[in-house]
Amino acid sequence: MRKYLIPLLLGILVSFFIFQVQFRFLPASLNTKKIIAGIGMALFAWQCIQERTVLMSRRTIVSALIAVLFSIWCLFCITANGTDDDSYATYWISFATWLGGAYGVCFFLRHKYGTFELSRLTDYLACVCVAQCIIALLIDNIPAVKQLVDRLIYGGPEFYDTIDRLYGFGAALDSAGITFSVVLVLIAHQIALLNETMQKKRLYLLLTAFILITVIGNMIARTTVIGAGAGLFYILISYFYLRRGGVVSTKQLRFFSIFFTLITVAITISVILYHSNPVFRDNMRFAFEGFFNWAETGEFRTDSTDKLNAVMWIWPQDTRSWIIGTGIFGHFEYATDIGYCRFTLYCGLIGLAIFSIFFIYNHLSLISKFRRSWILALLLVALTFIIWLKVATDIFFIDALLFCLDGDNVPETEDEMNPSEELIQE
Repeated sequence: MRKYLIPLLLGILVSFFIFQVQFRFLPASLNTKKIIAGIGMALFAWQCIQERTVLMSRRTIVSALIAVLFSIWCLFCITANGTDDDSYATYWISFATWLGGAYGVCFFLRHKYGTFELSRLTDYLACVCVAQCIIALLIDNIPAVKQLVDRLIYGGPEFYDTIDRLYGFGAALDSAGITFSVVLVLIAHQIALLNETMQKKRLYLLLTAFILITVIGNMIARTTVIGAGAGLFYILISYFYLRRGGVVSTKQLRFFSIFFTLITVAITISVILYHSNPVFRDNMRFAFEGFFNWAETGEFRTDSTDKLNAVMWIWPQDTRSWIIGTGIFGHFEYATDIGYCRFTLYCGLIGLAIFSIFFIYNHLSLISKFRRSWILALLLVALTFIIWLKVATDIFFIDALLFCLDGDNVPETEDEMNPSEELIQE
């Protein structure tokens, strides 16, 4: 029993971190991410007392400095513009919260397994996302499950009913789609690495998770398709690589036979359900609206992208606003969701540049920590900037987790810290 109970509890912990929930029996301002962050910071303080020093990795210090610089610039922008919109002037607090929460998550997982590496993190994230997809289907199809979830968590359910959207236990709308996208890229990275070892069981499970998250995740939030496309691109370029002389290896042929068999099964099941279940058909048409429109009208488009392109590209109206923005981000003042527009309107091009550098540094710094991770790093950079075409948000949650993992590359210098001795593990 213990063998299965502890991993289940750890999976719930990971879920509460990446899909934060506000329980009705707790204050509305307190969500699970903040609780885990508080625990993580307490554990870090305890470790500092034990070690009698405060140790942080170089990459974490640099990342923190950029986050503080961005916060200071945003503070200057709202002060210069005479507004009180501190949406990103307090970004350093969000940074610290994600980092503290990630430390707490990795502390407990490392306590269970001794070490906590990227492959195990990916397994947990994949399981959590698949579970959220299954929960979303249960909520949509079983009234008792929906009633239970709606009674447990604050906000959201009533709104989701109004717009007729699927939702999981804290997983909904673009925030869920963005998380699914990041996890799909991480799964693709692990699938690419399995080309070396060809562990059949794990390969089957990861490919199945990739397909389930792609299909059901898009029913929850169509932003998931970004990660699905990026992940599929990663898988294909990894496995289409030919050996010298142009010979395709037996491992590659075996992989593609598994891959296409699973895709064929998924398509077959989807087609059957599409023609036999009206609810599933409606969900599929929403999830892949662009592809259905392409097949039926020859034009790849969705209602949401039409709206974005028609009315949401809104930019500053004068030179001053282009440089330091208008100091307004919240309350949907400018009626746009597009990240590039909202950040520019809030803190100008300088603020947008600082925030962009922040994520470029965070993602690319991972190359020196994990083996064969340069494609992963580039895809995470791409996800950041593609997502900003649709919504103003960030994916620092994954950087915080990756900072806290045990690395698998050789340290760059002899004075690199021992993973067990630092706040953010090298």
